[in-house]
Amino acid sequence: MDYPSRQADQFVIRFPDGWRDAIKAEAAKSRRSMNAEILSAIEFAMKERGVQLDAPAQK
Repeated sequence: MDYPSRQADQFVIRFPDGWRDAIKAEAAKSRRSMNAEILSAIEFAMKERGVQLDAPAQK
């Protein structure tokens, strides 16, 4: 990301039991933060559905 994370939209999400640990483990394998791992998974799923996600606007 090329913008300050404090300017990014934020969303609180509740994970089912065990998901946090699974995401944390996958993030570690990829050498990414949990946030980056979640964003990657969302981006992949949206592309599979043909949804184009735009890059954030510079503020």
